[in-house]
Amino acid sequence: MDASSPENNDAKHQQNVVVMRHGDRIDNVEPLWITSATRPWDPPLVEEGLSRAFRTGQQLKTKLGFPIHRVFVSPFLRCIQTAYEVVTALSAVNDGPDAVCCHGVATDPTKLKAGVLFFRF
Repeated sequence: MDASSPENNDAKHQQNVVVMRHGDRIDNVEPLWITSATRPWDPPLVEEGLSRAFRTGQQLKTKLGFPIHRVFVSPFLRCIQTAYEVVTALSAVNDGPDAVCCHGVATDPTKLKAGVLFFRF
């Protein structure tokens, strides 16, 4: 088989897709939050949700078996917060075993690209 055959090109250009749901949202923890929220349709994450998203990013970085180069995220606040934590963990430089969220973690911004997806129905 020569190097320009379709079979050989497919192996070189394999893509993987990882789908992830947002972290723990405040309206699931504090049901009355919605009564005073300025954006009741767009609840933020609770601290545990932020921490869990960061730890998930750490796990993806160390155990996934392939690098993540791009992250696409919904425009909802909880999704952006989740992606921020995951991207920080994925691009962390010397984050150490005690890091539980993005605060104070040095990152390499060249590690991956992120973008917000907008849909119109």
